[in-house]
Amino acid sequence: MAVVQIAGSTNHSTEVSLRSDECTHFDKSNRYILATAANVMVTLALFATTAHATENGGLMYPLGVNTVAAGVYPGPGETWLQNYTAIYRSRTFTDAHGNSVVPRFKADVFVNATRIFHSWDAKVGPFELLSGTVLSLYHTRTGSDSDYERDTALGDIELQPLYFGYTSLDKTFTSYTGIDVYVPSKTDVSNNYYSFNPTTYMTWFPSPKLELSAAVGVEFHTRNRDTKYKSGTVFVTDLGMGYKPSNELPGLSIGLGGYVVSQISDDKVDGAAVNGGFRQKGYGIGPQLSYSGSWGAVAVKWQRELKTENRSEGNKFWIQFMVPFDH
Repeated sequence: MAVVQIAGSTNHSTEVSLRSDECTHFDKSNRYILATAANVMVTLALFATTAHATENGGLMYPLGVNTVAAGVYPGPGETWLQNYTAIYRSRTFTDAHGNSVVPRFKADVFVNATRIFHSWDAKVGPFELLSGTVLSLYHTRTGSDSDYERDTALGDIELQPLYFGYTSLDKTFTSYTGIDVYVPSKTDVSNNYYSFNPTTYMTWFPSPKLELSAAVGVEFHTRNRDTKYKSGTVFVTDLGMGYKPSNELPGLSIGLGGYVVSQISDDKVDGAAVNGGFRQKGYGIGPQLSYSGSWGAVAVKWQRELKTENRSEGNKFWIQFMVPFDH
């Protein structure tokens, strides 16, 4: 399986890990910076070598999105509105050896995704309860030497029914975990199967100026009933680092972000492996910049994909912003 995707990740806000005056590592505006990278899950479907949506390697998780404040989430009773605009461009689709195999391959994808992320004013032991949902709109131009296709449609719907959030006593570590569920929209850009992603999102602030984030998950898929195709299981990891260089501009953060993806089981049709299993691999890396204030936050990111196998290889550009609604 192999596809391209983009999305975001949102997390704990103002009082996130800033919920007490003892938090010496943050100021109030920090919450907005954290929000920018959020965890919205948006899927960019690449159509590979056929007109069918995403099968020859499909992935729902938005690779590379959770590279800023991945484990931060809204405070109790708070709701975040997050928006992610992403542009993806690729001219290469690789085989199992990393060689380009599709003549004149082209994938141009524009996606705008909106997420509502809410923290319930309730706890189970040390864990806070969170929920979210994501809707995305796609405009795609994908294909190969033999055929190009344009589509504009609603993407698959992402449901985040229940997360368990945790913040350390010293407020320097925050995380949440749960199962993201992708429901097929049955449109022209839909993957036409369900996906289930147990994922943990984490952020650590080892100093007032430094932030380290990661998201680690595994993606499982049901079979596409129309084509009998079942995409394999995929392991995904997003990683990011941010640094605040200026005391005069405390809302400014610069850093690096990227991802690693590795498929751990074969794609199959009627129980038989497809094209040697068609397992995808690859990674991406690039710079990121964010700025926050009492108004919210905005971030821009660029990621270059490298060393891919059985997937597209290209560039992603993102613009993300968030607006918090206090309780």
